Amino acid sequence: MRGHIRKRGAGYQIVVDVGRDPLTGKRKQKSVGGFKTKKEAEKALAELIAKIEQGEYVEYKNSTLKDFLLKWLENKKPLLKPTTYIFYEKIVNNILIPGLGSTELSKLKPIHIQSFISKLYEREDINSTTIKHYYTTLKTALNQAVKWQLIPSNPCEAVEPPKREKKKMQVLTPEQVNLLLDYAHNSQEVMHIPLLLALTCGLRRGEIIALKWSNVNLEKGHIIISESAAIRKNGKNIILDTKTDAGERIVELPSFVIPILKQHRKKQLENKLLFGSEYKDTNLVCSWPNGEELKPDYITHAFKKLLRKLELPDIRFHDLRHTHATLLLLQGVNPKIVSERLGHASIDITLDIYSHVLPTMQKEAAEKLNDLFLKKA
Repeated sequence: MRGHIRKRGAGYQIVVDVGRDPLTGKRKQKSVGGFKTKKEAEKALAELIAKIEQGEYVEYKNSTLKDFLLKWLENKKPLLKPTTYIFYEKIVNNILIPGLGSTELSKLKPIHIQSFISKLYEREDINSTTIKHYYTTLKTALNQAVKWQLIPSNPCEAVEPPKREKKKMQVLTPEQVNLLLDYAHNSQEVMHIPLLLALTCGLRRGEIIALKWSNVNLEKGHIIISESAAIRKNGKNIILDTKTDAGERIVELPSFVIPILKQHRKKQLENKLLFGSEYKDTNLVCSWPNGEELKPDYITHAFKKLLRKLELPDIRFHDLRHTHATLLLLQGVNPKIVSERLGHASIDITLDIYSHVLPTMQKEAAEKLNDLFLKKA
């Protein structure tokens, strides 16, 4: 490291070469003035050079958070799965850069991040879980900035992290389930099979959209869940592997569902002949008549429209999965089996989510014991 002292007016200024900017590659200099004597300047110069050489000095002046985040993405890309990179890229470009990108990295303070998070909570199109993802991504990126010695500490550490709000679960009754499925079937809705798979197999929206016929065994009566589609890029669904080993699972089909799926497959093959060269042979179980994939947002909006038309409770599509689990538990199915069908990492997750059902099950268990011992008395 080199530095020098120069006379400035009545005082002195020190100038030090602090190395290259890690983003631009250009050499950078640090200048500090206001020293009354040359001796004071010499002392300050020696201390600054020592800090730089010992890695205790951090200087990242004028570079913005946007500059850093783009560099961070560039370095992360070869280390991540393509789908994970796309996930980060969308958060950085669509949320973090528009919200905080113009702030100089060296001047980014906890209050900036806290205000940014507060504004996100004001948006109706973003839930607490999503905000948590945004915060975690920013914190992860800034941890790297600390490791690269671009900033001395991570401002996210002093921010109150977003808390996931436990959503109130809403489920449909068996009567409402039948009404919904009957209407979708009779009106030849594209939504019929997605609804059927969510209600009878407990599949997530992304799992339904990604399900292919190669993972459906109608002879043995089961489906294999190994992929999910929840992210879109360049007008296409991005297929992800299931998040956990438990997420990759075999789900047994109720017997009444098998002939419905057989008929649905037959109709798809007829459409393939009808559309000819215009048919998109995606091998997807759920698609448009021309074989084109369904968008995640379409599932959500079409479901809401169906609920309004049938005057059913305003629930989320994900609540159909909860309906599936709740009805099974109320029928006395072992929670371990329900957990396996849902693809939960452990039965504890299932018991926590569906704890509201357990008191009813406890009562029924007690009554069965009562009947058993009364017969012996």
